Amino acid sequence: MKLRGDVLKQIRRKRGLSQTALAEGICTQATISLMEKQDRLPKMDILTAICERLNIQPDRIIEKEVSGINDTFNQIIDALTDQEFDKAKKLVDKIRVKDLNSDFDKQRYYYLLGMVQIKDGNIDDAIFNFELVLTQFATTSANIYLAMTTAGMALAYLQRNDRERAVRLTNRSVKLIDNKKLIGSLHQWASINCQIAELYWRLGEPEKAIECAERGIKLCRERESLFLLDQLYMYVGRAYIELGDKEKAKENLEIAKSLSIARHGDVMEKSIVKDLKKLQ
Repeated sequence: MKLRGDVLKQIRRKRGLSQTALAEGICTQATISLMEKQDRLPKMDILTAICERLNIQPDRIIEKEVSGINDTFNQIIDALTDQEFDKAKKLVDKIRVKDLNSDFDKQRYYYLLGMVQIKDGNIDDAIFNFELVLTQFATTSANIYLAMTTAGMALAYLQRNDRERAVRLTNRSVKLIDNKKLIGSLHQWASINCQIAELYWRLGEPEKAIECAERGIKLCRERESLFLLDQLYMYVGRAYIELGDKEKAKENLEIAKSLSIARHGDVMEKSIVKDLKKLQ
């Protein structure tokens, strides 16, 4: 990750804050100066606190460095989002662990490997790799992959029909995103809310599914992004089916269908159409 010190400076000045005022209670004025003048990236807890004080998302001042491995990770995420699981598996298989230089890259790799393994039915392997993320590579305490991996672990145990553990892990992932100041992009925040909405829906807790899905919808609307909006509305619709509210279910599923067409999500569109037929 690369810090955009020039952007930080512009935002600070727009907020009418001096470097000293921005730093108060968080870090030293010298730290702010180094961030703005030399693009010096501070510790994650400091960065998170600064962004909170400025009322901005971290990705406003953080620029992801472009590399081959980043491109591959992004392709895997896109493939999983579009339910192209064979493509995701082939991309994961191309990654060599020895090329992963940072704990952050290892977090991403083992999380995505675990998600692919769940779709492939290799639940034990998925749990093993999720545990690697949570125990060996969780050095970046403010990273959203902690919450995403915890939700992934919940999904794995749900596939094992271990409902009690799945509920406990799902609730833990909610606490992580509620109580920790996690660093993550819009796509990651939308993804974790969609993951948790799916989990609560599958666990038979439709009210909680709606709450999480609507969080994701709010984020996407605020940032004017269509990313995952079709899936988020779909889980709202499915939750209302469980609650017996056919009118709200149909309303949200129709929105999901339109968004899916806009995003060219053929697989998702077919799934939504099946849900709509249940309401006829």
